Amino acid sequence: MVFTTEESNYEKVFKYFQECFLKREIEKIAKDLRLTIDDEYLYIPFFYELCCVAKDTGEIIKEDGKEISVMDRLTIMHHLCCYQQFAQDSDRKVPFREIREAAVFEAAYNRMALEPLKEAFQGKAENLIKAGIKMGGIEEKFGDASVTLQAFPTISLTYIFWDGDEEFPAAANILFDNRITQWTHPESVPVLAETGTKRLIRIAEHYE
Repeated sequence: MVFTTEESNYEKVFKYFQECFLKREIEKIAKDLRLTIDDEYLYIPFFYELCCVAKDTGEIIKEDGKEISVMDRLTIMHHLCCYQQFAQDSDRKVPFREIREAAVFEAAYNRMALEPLKEAFQGKAENLIKAGIKMGGIEEKFGDASVTLQAFPTISLTYIFWDGDEEFPAAANILFDNRITQWTHPESVPVLAETGTKRLIRIAEHYE
């Protein structure tokens, strides 16, 4: 497989965390992150797709055997390796700007997660709900359309969309668990938002 320079760098970072994973007590990771495990694999739901992490190598594949992009593999490994031992369940939802540890990534978050969401669902707010439910998410009552997606068993994101009109352009927001950075690396916060946006858009294309 041929990678671009950027992809190669992601592969190097993934391999670093892969090695960290193999040094850890995998049974404890499974218990802490509410995952299932057997003799060969640690099973982790990632936006409702079950992924399998080999206990002896740290390789990650989908349940159906298909490959996973390096960015998704790194996001999964960040969750497995970077959660804090004292991590607590979140007790409220907050916008990105309130996640202090991830604030430096706000420009990328806006560009990669919010702007595509606004563009894709302009005039088609109902498709956001359809796509979210199709994925396995739960409809919410915010804005003109909203849905909560479970990225991992301990991390959820709520996508909110307001449709535009003659006076105001379309708007979007994503609410995060207020303790999300206790459960993953701060760099993964905007990546999770972008991943959810891409999957919603991909599924919604079938409703065009």
